[in-house]
Amino acid sequence: MNGRRDAVVIEDDADIRQLLVIVLSSRGFTVHEAATGTEGRRLVDEVAPQLVTLDLNLPDMDGMDLCPKLRATSDSHIVTISARPSQLTAEQCLAVGSDHFIAKPFSPRVLGAYVDGVFPSPGAA
Repeated sequence: MNGRRDAVVIEDDADIRQLLVIVLSSRGFTVHEAATGTEGRRLVDEVAPQLVTLDLNLPDMDGMDLCPKLRATSDSHIVTISARPSQLTAEQCLAVGSDHFIAKPFSPRVLGAYVDGVFPSPGAA
């Protein structure tokens, strides 16, 4: 990893995308943004990020269909974030390759704590 921390945020809602950028940037990630699944997939292939956040309701495709495609070519940690009803959706997301599911609306602090747990800050003991 060479100290590099990249994330790709795939989210069509500009406000939520910006919130995700703020949370991840504050944790040392260089964040690449995509408003569509097609652009997100291209960025994941190009950047090889450590972390991907994936919305399910994208304008050009269903994130549930995109997730296994990302998983097939990437070992990124995938966090699905969606407004769909949680229990069944969470199970489906995990089944298609997501590592974690967060329901919208979500707490930026909870997301930040999760990211800190999975990706400790460089130099943290």
